[in-house]
Amino acid sequence: MIELENLTAVSNTQQDFLGHLMWFSVGKQLIKTDELENKLNNAGLDSIWMPNPIRSTDAFRRATKEMEQRKATSQPNVFQNVLMREVYADKEAVQRNIVVETVDQNGKRLSYSPQSAVITLDKNKDHVTFVTEDVIIEEICQEAEHKFNLYQKHYSAQQLRVMVNKILQSLAPTPVRKNGGIYFVPAPKSPNLLKLVQFISSLDDSEGYKVPVIDSADNRTMVNEKLTEHFDSILDDCRQRGNLKKGEMKMLVGEANRVIKDYRNYKSIVTEEAQQMEQKIMQIRSEVTRIMKDME
Repeated sequence: MIELENLTAVSNTQQDFLGHLMWFSVGKQLIKTDELENKLNNAGLDSIWMPNPIRSTDAFRRATKEMEQRKATSQPNVFQNVLMREVYADKEAVQRNIVVETVDQNGKRLSYSPQSAVITLDKNKDHVTFVTEDVIIEEICQEAEHKFNLYQKHYSAQQLRVMVNKILQSLAPTPVRKNGGIYFVPAPKSPNLLKLVQFISSLDDSEGYKVPVIDSADNRTMVNEKLTEHFDSILDDCRQRGNLKKGEMKMLVGEANRVIKDYRNYKSIVTEEAQQMEQKIMQIRSEVTRIMKDME
C-alpha cells in the first residue's frame, strides 16, 4: 500500500523533486460549449483539447435513451417497460419509437405496443417532433425534447472525464495504484500539470490535486517499481491480443507507442534500472511491430 506521506515533501525547505502525485474527480454537471472553452483557455490549455463538436444525432439518441424506464401499474405485480427502438436513420432524419411492454413480476410479457409514440429528429433543422395519443407517453416525449435541446448545447460530465484523461495522458503519467485513480507525473511535465489541475478545479463539483514527490532513494525505487509494473501490463496486453478487435488493437498500439515516447521523461529517475527499462521498451516495440503485421 502506498503511504502518501512517505512520498511527499512535508517541510518548507526547498527540495529537489521527481515529479508529482496527481488525482482528480469530475462531478456530475452539464457545461456549455463556450464556457468549457473559456475555462480551458483561462487555465492556459489549448482549445485542441475540446471534445468533438456535439452532433444533433448524438444529443437526440442520448435524450431519448434516458427516457427508458420501468413503471408500476394499477395492477399489483404488473409493470410497464418503456423502451426506445430506432426505426431508421438517414441523411435527413432519425426516427425512434417508444415501445411499451407490460410484464408481470417474473418478466413474462402480457402485452406489447410497438408504436406508443414516434419521435423524429429533423437533422437539417436540428428539431424534434413527436406523435402520440397517450397522455403519459406524451409527457415522456416532452421530457425527451427538453433534454435534446439541453444536450445539443452542453457537454456531459462523462465527456469532461474523457477530456481530462486525454490531457492527463499527454503528461507521461504512470499509475501508482493498480486500479488507477492516482498517477505519478514526472517533473518535466509539471508546468502543464499545474494547468490541468487549475482547469479541473474550475469545473463544478470537481477537484484536482498535485503533490510533489521528493527526490529520495525510496521514492526513486517507488517510481521504478510502478513504471516496471506499467510496462509489464502493456506487454501482457500486447501478448494476449488474440481476442481483440481491430479497433481495440489500434488503441493498444496507441497506448504502447505513448509509453515508448514518454520514457524519455523518466530516464533521469531510473538510472540504476536503465538497462532493464531499455529492454522492456525494446520488447514493447517488438510487440507493436507484430500487432501492426496482424492488422494488415
